[in-house]
Amino acid sequence: MINVTSCKKLLEENPKSNIVPSFLSTQAGLADGIAGVYNDFRGNYGTEGFELTQYAGTDENFAGVSAQSNGMFSTYNGINGGTFSGAWNTWYQDINTLNGILKFGPNAGLPAATLNLYLGQAKFLRAYCYYYLVTTFGAVPLHTTFNTQASSSDTRAPMADVYNLIIQDLTDASTELPVTVTAPFLGKTATQATAQFMLAKAYLTRGWSSVAQSGDFTQAATIATALINNQSTYGVGLWQNYADAFNIANDYGKEVLLVSDHDNNTTYGEYVSGASGGVAQNVLPNLFRWNYVTMTSAASDNEETVPVVLNTGGGVSMMFRDVANGRPYSRAMPSPYTFNQAFAERVMDTRYNKTFQTAWIANTTPTGSSNTVIGSPSVTTPRGTLICGKDTAIWMPGYEVTDAVRATFKGVIVTPSQYSPVVFPTTKKFDDPTRVGPNDPSTRPRCLIRFAEAYFVAAEAYFKSGDLTNAAKYLNVIRERAAYDPSKSSAQNASDALAMDVAPSQVTLDFLLDEYSREFYNEPRRWNDLVRTQSLLRRVSMYNPQANQYIQSFDVLRPVPQDEINAVLSGPAMPQNPGY
Repeated sequence: MINVTSCKKLLEENPKSNIVPSFLSTQAGLADGIAGVYNDFRGNYGTEGFELTQYAGTDENFAGVSAQSNGMFSTYNGINGGTFSGAWNTWYQDINTLNGILKFGPNAGLPAATLNLYLGQAKFLRAYCYYYLVTTFGAVPLHTTFNTQASSSDTRAPMADVYNLIIQDLTDASTELPVTVTAPFLGKTATQATAQFMLAKAYLTRGWSSVAQSGDFTQAATIATALINNQSTYGVGLWQNYADAFNIANDYGKEVLLVSDHDNNTTYGEYVSGASGGVAQNVLPNLFRWNYVTMTSAASDNEETVPVVLNTGGGVSMMFRDVANGRPYSRAMPSPYTFNQAFAERVMDTRYNKTFQTAWIANTTPTGSSNTVIGSPSVTTPRGTLICGKDTAIWMPGYEVTDAVRATFKGVIVTPSQYSPVVFPTTKKFDDPTRVGPNDPSTRPRCLIRFAEAYFVAAEAYFKSGDLTNAAKYLNVIRERAAYDPSKSSAQNASDALAMDVAPSQVTLDFLLDEYSREFYNEPRRWNDLVRTQSLLRRVSMYNPQANQYIQSFDVLRPVPQDEINAVLSGPAMPQNPGY
């Protein structure tokens, strides 16, 4: 378990390792209890195992060469009840803390406005925890009282009851939270805008579920639209340039609604220099990165396939691992769907080039001042020397090229027909140039909610309500932003934006899902989007033969942890989800 500690960006108080009723009846206890829950988010978001459950085994990604034992999530082969214990236990530990805050907080003698600040945070966070649980496991235990002793009995509540609590908590938090971030909760903690977004998404998600109510999609559309229309009041909005949403300078900017903080000061977290993973280590930037240091200047023995060989047989690597290019884990590679359909348009839609790193500048000088390139597929004659820090060592143009082009290019060209689990374009959204060493985990905050998603919630809710005109309207805001290129003139940008607009008749569920991919690729969430829209099995069948051979209908839910099932010793047994 993760101890309850303070978080630098969130709150500066003394760390507390134990929560007791008397402490929760004080202002310091309320603040530290909430800080502890935010801290526990850090134990999940950004870590390899938790993030893997969000992006693997979908239409977007195949297993990379180093998926290792975690490849079960890429194929659905071997997922079992021992997989989710850590996350489950942490969410319920936090829910219990929040229940204590809601029970004892009114006894702290605080002014009404101050008390609402703490209770609003607690309600938002409890709803957020339950939203993850119900969308991951289905029916789950519903705890709303503060427990000080372990119990040997537990039951799974109906999903309808869980959603009712989520919606009530978020409804309350939407008015109790401040309009903008307010001390002692700093950085990007929950505000009214965050709660309203989650409330809209909760209605949207319930509307797709087996416990849907007739007004769910209308409510989702209304709330998301109101949030968009009042964005200036809340100090939120979209950047003009899609790339700016991932600029490290904007990690706490207007497009970010909620983050999980990371910090290299161990007073406020569990950062370990050089850590390859583990609790609270943000390795998100590493997961989608191929091992570029294995590319050598010697021609491969199998030149007609992938021009990647290990540093053997006389080949000299053209790259070494550095901070700028990152630590390569190769856990997932983009699927053909990602390249051929989601990002097929790359002229007016700039998101492909702002999502992927496709060029690597030579950063080593094994032969002194240059690196002789001997060959690459179909080209076996020397083409010149690479100048360190200047010439492109590896280029992935995203399309096929002729031998004539290869013959004039100093470095190695890798085209789509040569992509494999070993070599592929790298997702660059999460790059962290502030790391001290190339093997250090990232201390960038993990963005949990980006304001752009409010437009998608509105569009999806209007689509489900049969209002394709408004669905297209909100998608077009996102698509017009995607056309913006700072290197082009205002007139050309305006022309491209207009060309990116879609007509209401073009808005289908698959178009929505493709647009989600273009906007949010590898912001780990795809499994949830496909499950919510009842599209997981269909889209995996269409686009992922690696997973399609194993995936079954029950994979739309994850298994209840076996530890939880074994801990229920009195009363009715805790049932496992079907299929596990």
